[in-house]
Amino acid sequence: MTGRLAPSVLAGVALAALPALAQTGGLPFRDGSGPIEIVVDGGVEWQQKAKTFVARGNARARQDDVTVRADVLTAHYRDSENGGTEIWQIVAEGAVRIAAPDRIATGERGEYDVDKQLLVLTGKPEFERGADRIAADDRLEYWQGERRAVAVGNATAERDGRTLKAGRLTATFEADGEDGERIERIEAVGNVIFRSPSEVLRADRATYDVAAERIELEGSVFITQGRNRLKGQAAELDLKTGVSRMHGGAGGVTGVLVPGTVARPDGESGR
Repeated sequence: MTGRLAPSVLAGVALAALPALAQTGGLPFRDGSGPIEIVVDGGVEWQQKAKTFVARGNARARQDDVTVRADVLTAHYRDSENGGTEIWQIVAEGAVRIAAPDRIATGERGEYDVDKQLLVLTGKPEFERGADRIAADDRLEYWQGERRAVAVGNATAERDGRTLKAGRLTATFEADGEDGERIERIEAVGNVIFRSPSEVLRADRATYDVAAERIELEGSVFITQGRNRLKGQAAELDLKTGVSRMHGGAGGVTGVLVPGTVARPDGESGR
């Protein structure tokens, strides 16, 4: 059976008010359950055999202080153990925007798996939380329970004037006060470029300890600080002190140091 609700301007529908839909299941960024309110400029369709609820036309879903906006929102539900039903997946399509008081995520398409607490955004996705911003061309995964984000395709992470770019970034978050999070660590793989106000770093791979302000680089490492340049196979930089250590492996360390420019980094060839 398919039930169609006639379009209306800003028609409000509470999913929990419909007989077949229970109050379990949640939106991204929250662990709680409860009614999900749907507000739509177009119309809604309830497909009971397919166990889906589809809202089209500037659709908004709200649960507590989290709001999901998209051109089309589809909620998939299933039978629950207590005899009711529960939402297990939410799909958002077209101009997706997911907002909570402490974070915002955007993209062209989003899928949220309630069981896995996994949000997958595609189509130039972006994720912002406080001073942290993560973006990508292709795909962004946010594993809510694990406090981990994976960005793929010209991925970028930014904070306080520092930018890390790579083919793939994996960021882990740490608690920052009540219900707050900040990026703690980032693993970068593939054409890595790190920029700060004082240097540009390039490598095949990098590990950025954001909290400690230290970065380690591996594979075809280039460090540029002003007119000074160093090349090697591995390096560690302390961004607080500005001290750099370069390891050259079998090929040693090469570079150009220009007196009177920025402070000369420490260099040591690998042994």
